[in-house]
Amino acid sequence: MYLPEDATINNIVCYLRRSRQDIARERRTGEDTLAAQRKLMVDELERLKVPYDIAEEIGSGDKIETRPVFQQVIKELKEGKYDAIAVKEIPRLGRGTYTDMGQIYDLIVNKRIFILTPFKTYDPQNSADLRQIRFELFLAREEFEMTRERLIGARYTYAKEGKWVAGSVPYGYRLNQNTMRLEPYEEEAKVVRLIFDLFNNGLEGKEVSHKAIATYLTRLGITSPGRAARWNYLSVKRIIENEVYIGTVKFRTSRRVENKYYERPESEWIVVHNAHPPIIDKETWEIAQAKINLKNASRPHVKMDFSPCELAGLVICAKCGKHMIRQLNIQHYRKKTGGTSVYHKEFLFCPNGCGFVKYRDVEASILNYLEQLGEFDTQKLVEMFNETYNAQKEAAATLDVAEAIEQKKAELRRRLNFICEKYEAGVYDDETFLERQQEIKREMALLENIPQNNKAPDNAEREMVTLKENIKTFLAAYHAAKDKTAKNNLLRGLISAVYLTKTGKGKFNLEIYPLFSFRK
Repeated sequence: MYLPEDATINNIVCYLRRSRQDIARERRTGEDTLAAQRKLMVDELERLKVPYDIAEEIGSGDKIETRPVFQQVIKELKEGKYDAIAVKEIPRLGRGTYTDMGQIYDLIVNKRIFILTPFKTYDPQNSADLRQIRFELFLAREEFEMTRERLIGARYTYAKEGKWVAGSVPYGYRLNQNTMRLEPYEEEAKVVRLIFDLFNNGLEGKEVSHKAIATYLTRLGITSPGRAARWNYLSVKRIIENEVYIGTVKFRTSRRVENKYYERPESEWIVVHNAHPPIIDKETWEIAQAKINLKNASRPHVKMDFSPCELAGLVICAKCGKHMIRQLNIQHYRKKTGGTSVYHKEFLFCPNGCGFVKYRDVEASILNYLEQLGEFDTQKLVEMFNETYNAQKEAAATLDVAEAIEQKKAELRRRLNFICEKYEAGVYDDETFLERQQEIKREMALLENIPQNNKAPDNAEREMVTLKENIKTFLAAYHAAKDKTAKNNLLRGLISAVYLTKTGKGKFNLEIYPLFSFRK
């Protein structure tokens, strides 16, 4: 590694990342290839006596959008923070799409970014070096495409032979590295048999759901497929519906298009029966599938009377940012006298499991708040409005609102792309993928609920007078209305959002944001 005599290089960024070959070697030998790469580059850079920073990409991605560290490096190169980028070899910059390569190439040329490798220094103002850079980038991409085609071809061949090539190994099995076939792992296989037995036969004579089975396994202290202490109902559901447990291997059943998965036609599937020893016998499997089909058939596929309930879309879980959902359970109890009583249990619950509260208690608290709001004098309402407006204005100032939100959304989309890549490559199992996907969705939901329109009305006092008048009209109309959707529309005309925090059994706090600037 050397510096050209006519070049002025004051700062260097050294970009390190694992190649696919590095990852394969680590799996075989346990060697830390990133540490070896770091030592090589640091030894070379120290001899130059030029300040440098090191940027390490822990993961490996084919596209720029799946490499957040490299995205930051590109940004800093554009800003002129560095005059050169040091890499072990040019392909480390990326073997992504031709669009990605064009972005890297244009940046190097336009900013005259020197590329330093242990064996050669490339000057973008030297035509021979520039030709070599183009050739290296093109060759890296073509090599990647050929490697991918060979791997896909090999996977198809192995799949047709019944070998396991479909990603992470299913719970209950271990992969024989010599035969590439699944073999039952008895400690987990007996849990799989227990799950099917509970689903088919119930527990103590009672039918049990996926969620009930998950709770039961957690209480038994059985470790889940994701090595967590708690079982998720989705893990139970996937086990019951997975044909791998009767010895069947399925491959190429879906395809990915822009981070969405679509089912392929069955004619394109690769299905091999008796590919490995089954954990569940065919009869047990068929009983479970018949039960699933019966439950699905009993559910109405089209809701003939769908209409929003009173609080639909208004109440948000303050802990995770998810909209809370109404749940109605009807239970029948036998009286001592011999008759039957019917009890309606109506709750608001958080889909992320943060908790649930009684639906009608929340509705009553909101109405009570509005009733008290209507009794306040106008000056008190103006003060409340100013507090809310200033709080939102201060929050907006720290966030730079719209621009910051869009930037954060873009970052979340990049993260989603990244975990999809890892899931497709088999790096993440189902449990890890779903957990990280839900985390991103929660963050996205929180962004959606950040207030962006904080414009104060010209005459706050007049707005408050209008609000008081409409609260009185609202309360009369709400109590008179018999249609739940009409009530929802009335509430949405007065309330922007309600944030609910559960504080104890049956207890909660509400943070209510009224629409101070009321529109008729």
